[in-house]
Amino acid sequence: MHNVIALLTDFGCRSGYAAQVKATILKHVEHIEKVIQFIDISHNIRSFQIDQAGFVLKLNYKWFPKNSLFLVVVDPGVGTDRAVIGVKSHDMVFIAPDNGVLSSILTDIEKIVAIKGTSATFAGRDVFAKAAAELISGKQLEEIGTEYKRQPKLIEIEPEITDSTVSGKVLHIDDFGNVISNIESSHIYQGNKVKWGNIIVSEWVKNYSQIEKCGKKIGNIINSSGYLELAAFKNSAEKLTDLKIGSIVKAASIK
Repeated sequence: MHNVIALLTDFGCRSGYAAQVKATILKHVEHIEKVIQFIDISHNIRSFQIDQAGFVLKLNYKWFPKNSLFLVVVDPGVGTDRAVIGVKSHDMVFIAPDNGVLSSILTDIEKIVAIKGTSATFAGRDVFAKAAAELISGKQLEEIGTEYKRQPKLIEIEPEITDSTVSGKVLHIDDFGNVISNIESSHIYQGNKVKWGNIIVSEWVKNYSQIEKCGKKIGNIINSSGYLELAAFKNSAEKLTDLKIGSIVKAASIK
C-alpha cells in the first residue's frame, strides 16, 4: 500500500487546487486502515515550466521511502490528447502527463501504463487523484491503466559537456533567490570563472556567509545537493542579476 503521497505542481498556494487534489484522494480511497501522509514537494513551480518540475523531482524523489506515490501535475497540455501515464520506477510510482516531466526517472522503468480519464482543465483532480486513490486502495498499476506502447517523451535536463566546456542552464530558483543550475560538481573545475547569462562570476565560496566576508555580492557555490548555484548572503541572487529559469550557464568542464 502507498502511504506516502508526494505532490509536485505549479498550482501555487492561493487557488486551493492542491487541497482539492488531496481531498479527492481521501474521498475515493476505500478501506483506509493506515495513515496517509501527504508531502508537498512544491506547488511553486513556475507556471508551465516542465523542465524545472523535472529537475525538482530529480532533486527530491531519492529522499523518499520505497512505495511512495508521486503526483506530478505540471500539465500545460491539460484537456488535449496528451497521455497521462503511471510509471513504476526506483521502487516508487509516479503519475504524470507524458510531457517529459518524468525524464529523470525514466531510465529505470519497471512498468508503465496509460491512465484513462479526461478533464477539460483540471486533470490533477479528476484523473490523477482518482488514479492515486485506486492505487492506495490496493489496486496494481496494470489494473488502473492499459499498456503504454509509445516511447515516453523525454526532455533534456542534463548539461552539454565537451572537452573544454560544460554548458547548462538555470533550472530552479528557490524562495531565497538562490539560482540553481543543472551543472553538477563533477562536471566542472571549481575555482574557474562561471558565466551566468551575461554575467561572469569568479568568486567561489563554501557557504553563504563567505560571500559577505570576501566583500562580494554574489558567489558560486556547490550546494548540498551537489549542483552549481549562484548565491547571495541574506539577499536574492535572482534579483541582483535578473537571471531566470532557462538562463544559460557555462564553465570549464571536466571530461
